[in-house]
Amino acid sequence: MGTNPPVEKEIARDLARRGLLVAPIIVLVAAVVRGFGGATGAAVGIAIVIANLAFAAAAQGWAARRSTAVLGGVVLGGYVMRLAVVTVALLLLRHATWLDFPAFGVTLAVTHLGLLVWEAHSVSMTLAYPGLAPAGPAHGGKD
Repeated sequence: MGTNPPVEKEIARDLARRGLLVAPIIVLVAAVVRGFGGATGAAVGIAIVIANLAFAAAAQGWAARRSTAVLGGVVLGGYVMRLAVVTVALLLLRHATWLDFPAFGVTLAVTHLGLLVWEAHSVSMTLAYPGLAPAGPAHGGKD
């Protein structure tokens, strides 16, 4: 049985890189629109999103080395657990005076979806190149 590349870690690292790339812009926009509380809400929201996606990758990478049944259980159970963690974060921070709750909530939702859609364009859907697609037309990548 051959060894498979750590596809989940590669994608999670790329998601984190992209998240950190857009974080200053998101925080700046939130600061302009909602003030200091908006900036802190956006920063905390981005941190939760990146941690959430990194945890998902780590759990799925661990499960993928076990079996497809374990992987399925970890994907479903992990989703529910991560959703619970985000919900608890929302509940715990909803009355924080240093954090603008609307900016926090919008950042959580938009950043999760935005990063996943952005990453979907970079993921290879072939067995020849699992994980991120190679760059350049020589490998069938997008120009």
